[in-house]
Amino acid sequence: MGGVPWTAIRFGLVGLLNTGVDFALFLALVSLAGAPVLAANAAGYGAGVLCSFLLNRSWTFRLRREAAPMARRLPLFLAFNLVGLGLSTLVVGLLVPALPPLAAKIAATAVTFAWNYWSSRRFVFAAPAANPASNPLL
Repeated sequence: MGGVPWTAIRFGLVGLLNTGVDFALFLALVSLAGAPVLAANAAGYGAGVLCSFLLNRSWTFRLRREAAPMARRLPLFLAFNLVGLGLSTLVVGLLVPALPPLAAKIAATAVTFAWNYWSSRRFVFAAPAANPASNPLL
């Protein structure tokens, strides 16, 4: 794979599913319900985030329940994804005057993918640090 971490590949696959959820809800709200673009963006993004947390916790980063207590990881995940939502909304808001909503949403997805992978791997789903005092070799 040339150095591409398997977590990035799994994150991308989960991201495709989450993006499908996000886009489907976004398009349904905009096209069928006539919802405002930014409100539809937030709703779609939120639905994708919930799906993302559950799949990334159990499959992408493969953390056991005891190593990844939901009470600690979910608020952190939500906080980083709120920043991602802000980035997504900013990109959509800036691009919609010049591009169709779907094109703006695609551009926003590229930005938020990079942000969400980095923050998930670095902070949310990082393996807990080992306690050096409990290591007999130290």
